[in-house]
Amino acid sequence: MEPKSATRATTSTAPKTFQVSPCVAEFSISTSEYLRLNPSISGLAVGAVLFSGDRLLLIQRASDDFAPLMWEVPGGACEADKDATILDSVARELWEETGLHLRRVKRHVDNVEFSDDGLHGFIWRKLTFEVEVDEGYGLGLAESRDTISAAVKPDPAEHQDWGWARMAEVEERKWEKGRLQLMEVQRGTMLTAFGFAR
Repeated sequence: MEPKSATRATTSTAPKTFQVSPCVAEFSISTSEYLRLNPSISGLAVGAVLFSGDRLLLIQRASDDFAPLMWEVPGGACEADKDATILDSVARELWEETGLHLRRVKRHVDNVEFSDDGLHGFIWRKLTFEVEVDEGYGLGLAESRDTISAAVKPDPAEHQDWGWARMAEVEERKWEKGRLQLMEVQRGTMLTAFGFAR
């Protein structure tokens, strides 16, 4: 069982360089360009799926934040003023939410669209990618997972816990930490990612 993290690394930043698999090169464009090419979309968000063997890294939203106590993959809104490309948004969000450093964007997992209840007609698209991180890279499975686990440091303002889930646990919404509370759209993305990882 992974411990809760109460502190956050502040001496590092999101990586500026990382590898991009050819199958995701089309996302090496700015958020504004992507939105221009997809005029039905109002806002863009990203998600980062990280596997260690047959387990997926999940983070739990803070009790006083939007969707309190729900489990999700790291991710968030693309920020044109901070991110040169959509894939830079993946690197930044992964680092901000977990303290992990993106090594490679491996594949595109899925797109989901949803409306913003607070803004009539505002449609978000979330692009989720499978990633690899620098932490634990090149090590054996157990040592790699231990190294990644030691490096995970969620921002307590947004997330209060984290853990590794297997596909059956996501399907059943139950794991070693108890009930696995998931938004259905997140659960769908997770199961799609597990399908790719097989």
